[in-house]
Amino acid sequence: MSGNNFFLLISFLLFLGACSPKVIAPAKPPVMPPVVVKPVEKPVEETPKSLPITTEPIKPQMLISLVLPFGLDKIEISTATLQQIAKANMALDYYLGFKMALDSVAVLQGGNFKLQVFDSTDDVKKVNALIQKQEIKNSDLIVGPVFPNSIKAFSSLSKSLKIPLVSPLAPSNPNTFNNPYLLTVNNTLNQHAFVAAAFIKNTLNPKKVLLIRSGQADEFKYANPFKKGIDSLAKGLNFAEVGIKAIGYQNISLYLSPTGLNVIVLPATNETFLETVFKELDKLSLTFKIAVIGHPNWEKATFLNIETLQRLNTYITSSYSVDYKNFETNTFVKHFRNNNNQEPSEYAFKGFDTGFYLANLMVKEGKNYFLALDKNQYKGLHTQFDFIKNNQFGYFNGNVMVLKYEDFELVKQN
Repeated sequence: MSGNNFFLLISFLLFLGACSPKVIAPAKPPVMPPVVVKPVEKPVEETPKSLPITTEPIKPQMLISLVLPFGLDKIEISTATLQQIAKANMALDYYLGFKMALDSVAVLQGGNFKLQVFDSTDDVKKVNALIQKQEIKNSDLIVGPVFPNSIKAFSSLSKSLKIPLVSPLAPSNPNTFNNPYLLTVNNTLNQHAFVAAAFIKNTLNPKKVLLIRSGQADEFKYANPFKKGIDSLAKGLNFAEVGIKAIGYQNISLYLSPTGLNVIVLPATNETFLETVFKELDKLSLTFKIAVIGHPNWEKATFLNIETLQRLNTYITSSYSVDYKNFETNTFVKHFRNNNNQEPSEYAFKGFDTGFYLANLMVKEGKNYFLALDKNQYKGLHTQFDFIKNNQFGYFNGNVMVLKYEDFELVKQN
């Protein structure tokens, strides 16, 4: 599903752009010869021959429910907060990308889909009311809701009725929901940490690995699984862990190797800490060979200095990467812009890739598509799907990208 379908998709989009009507000037009427009347002969009766029927069977309709937090009942244009507008934009862009994917597969592959869209509003009462709707209970697939508490409520419905449920955006651990019919698209923080540990061992092969903690409680969500990854995937590395409050920024050099590569792991997202530690590491890079492994949320941290990140050979892990130099990507952007009068956001790409992958699988496998998730890989516009099955917790995407800050952009390394 990773290659041929995309070439079909791009060909289809280019075909749409080329279908402008052509105007042909009418020709002069021909001169008609004289009419000669001949006697009518009685036609010879023949036994009609039956023709074989070659009509392709109609594919069964797949009912898809899209449950997103538009929050339209809470938005007043004059008083709307930035957070409310951001949620609505996220939901709208995801819907537009998802719908575009279904339309493409319907034309290219003959898919037969009915899409229902519901507004979860990120409200517990609204979510519980939606669960009772017969239209949702009749679904072949439920995509959403987005936030963990809402996913948990829908997960009980999914499990009891055996309806596949997609967690489209939240990187929540599938263990939280205990649902064998759950499909988790985004990578969990544990996955990010394990991939980072394996990348350090297999690709960077450093002399020393130093994890520096800022003291913020949230960083343990990344630091703890990273240390487990070092223990299981990167045994034999010279590893140390320090707290900056205990040693001070000026003493980081005491924990570095004077020879070979030092990999500094920073699980923090705190702006003050990161700005200060980067200044120190920038000075130390004149004496020591340094590379940095950062938290995946750095991708959206606008306060980080890109030039400093590049000098320090900084890497992060990510669930997605959009290459705007790619022909297929630019074709998608062009048609999204023409259809919706706006640029596609990250969420439009996510909606398209998820919808295109699942819709193709539905056409190929029919009602049993969910059983084939771990047998069908996919390379899309912004992500890659390589689902792993767990009999208790459902399917989760096993593909995690490693990106490096190069030439003022993030470049895929694996």
